[in-house]
Amino acid sequence: MKKIIFMGVVSVCLFYVVQSFAESPFFKEFFVMDTATRDAEHTTPLAQVKLAKELGFSGISWTGLEHISELKEALQSEGVKLYAVYVWGNVEKEGVQLQPGVENAVELLGGDLGYIWLTINSKSWSSPDEESNAKALELVKLLADIAGKFGVKVALYPHAGSWLEKVDHAYQLAQDSGKDNVGVSFNLCHWLKVESPDANLDLALRKVATKLFVVTLNGAEPPGDWDKLIQPLDKGSYDLKPLLKTLKSIGFTGAIGLQGYGIQEPAKEHLPRSISVWKELVKSVADFEPVRISTDSLDGFREHVGDWYPAGGAIPNPADEKLLIGLPGVGVLINGKDGKTTHLITKEEFGDIELHVEFMVPKGSNSGVYIQGRYEIQVLDSWGVKEPKHSDCGGIYQRWREEPGIPDNERGFEGRPPRVNASRPPGVWQSFDIVFRAPRFDQDGNKIENAKFIRVVHNGVVIHENEELSGPTRASLFNNEAPLGPIMFQGDHGPVAYRNIWVRQIK
Repeated sequence: MKKIIFMGVVSVCLFYVVQSFAESPFFKEFFVMDTATRDAEHTTPLAQVKLAKELGFSGISWTGLEHISELKEALQSEGVKLYAVYVWGNVEKEGVQLQPGVENAVELLGGDLGYIWLTINSKSWSSPDEESNAKALELVKLLADIAGKFGVKVALYPHAGSWLEKVDHAYQLAQDSGKDNVGVSFNLCHWLKVESPDANLDLALRKVATKLFVVTLNGAEPPGDWDKLIQPLDKGSYDLKPLLKTLKSIGFTGAIGLQGYGIQEPAKEHLPRSISVWKELVKSVADFEPVRISTDSLDGFREHVGDWYPAGGAIPNPADEKLLIGLPGVGVLINGKDGKTTHLITKEEFGDIELHVEFMVPKGSNSGVYIQGRYEIQVLDSWGVKEPKHSDCGGIYQRWREEPGIPDNERGFEGRPPRVNASRPPGVWQSFDIVFRAPRFDQDGNKIENAKFIRVVHNGVVIHENEELSGPTRASLFNNEAPLGPIMFQGDHGPVAYRNIWVRQIK
């Protein structure tokens, strides 16, 4: 795919979060792992916390449960944030084991702790299977319940050489746990170690977007061992810009940590260089800025918005699995109690775009995302469908002939099924990442090129590439075609929830 460049200046409206670089929500928190701060001069928690603060990191993470009391005192005395504590768990045929002292540590740190990083090992299984996955879920739920009592989240930590070493496996466990406070950590060095040299980083991140809690990175020179895969940011040839661009595209505004395991230089020498390179990296992708369509309210959408309402989350209704219940708060938009209301249409209009959107449907429900209000990617509960059609989730919906006299079975045409069914179960958040090219017109308004879905990614899986559309799909907002149009979310076919909507205009 050609390099995508942010196009011009987007008009600033109250209902959009369109920010300058200084106000950007991206990359605000850059913390340092204690693997990078610990050396001969900095051996105590206080020395490492002071160093992190002195160099301008937003906080620190910690490995293991030793010196937790000292760490807490150091954090409080210096006013430094603790992002994560790294712990281990074991899954064995005879049962599961969580590192002793975890609950005491979480209770002690309480609100000062953001995440528990959990790596999972096993002597009974060399690789995951159905039995070991069941044991792992038991372990994950155990830790999630402990952490949840104190408002702490669990970020599964894929580690090369461990039973849990792949990020997509961690994502699957997080989803299957059914725990909202369980997600994944994407660790660049371990991803480079485990995956093949031609693995697609962009798709790897998009696949875990709905559960991505934390990211760690470093300089690298793949392939190789840890001395090649973990270096200061000013060393190694690995280009980190695509990583940052993808994080922006999927709307990741969480914390990013600097890995430093095994670096032999004194911390006071290599960490200032990494901080300097980090600032330059962030500046280098500053123009690659998506627009957030706010789901905190309905102000960004055209009247009338019907029964749509903002909520803090969505879950299937225990009394009726075909309905959704909104949770207190904002950040999610739900189409009413019954899922039978008007469509949601953005006030802003777009041409060529990259769109990231996350959605949830209960059992049997139906919606759709219409680019320019004209071209639909289907949203449907298609869990378990073996041979998906154009009408299944991720399908490009068919066009429709309205002329009289045409047999009903010949009215629909040009629908495209997804290559594979990438659907998750009902009641689970899913994602689309769409790159769309608007139709082209000459100076007289005549169409000279069709609209095209350059790429559609469903839950990290490519389901469409370079699919042309000769006109609007069925039930579109407009019958004509144009260079610009709004984004429409279908609201009258059943309950649905949407969140984390990011749009980037592209050239």
